[in-house]
Amino acid sequence: MKTTTASMALIALLLGATSASAESEDMLQLAEEKQCLSCHARDDDTPRAPSFNSIAAKYSEGEMRGYLIEVVMTGGEDHWGSATMPDASERVEVSEEEAGQLVDWILSKHEE
Repeated sequence: MKTTTASMALIALLLGATSASAESEDMLQLAEEKQCLSCHARDDDTPRAPSFNSIAAKYSEGEMRGYLIEVVMTGGEDHWGSATMPDASERVEVSEEEAGQLVDWILSKHEE
């Protein structure tokens, strides 16, 4: 009985890791499709715009989620030093749902 329980727990853990990995790959693909990776990177080695890790650290509390969704959708300036995000008219359209998914994924980087 203990072996069965341990086996089931291990399978659940592996499935969870696989699911998280697949979700991360899906979000990375969405970030590529929406041209986020043209300026942002996942790590801190990007000169054009703050990295996803830096954004996650700055907004780790999550109270700025709505603001960040708006920034992803509209672009603009004055939200991170001198870096200017291209206006929505200059890049691929991002829906509110897609922006929310991207923001949640980026903010989850703080937990990693």
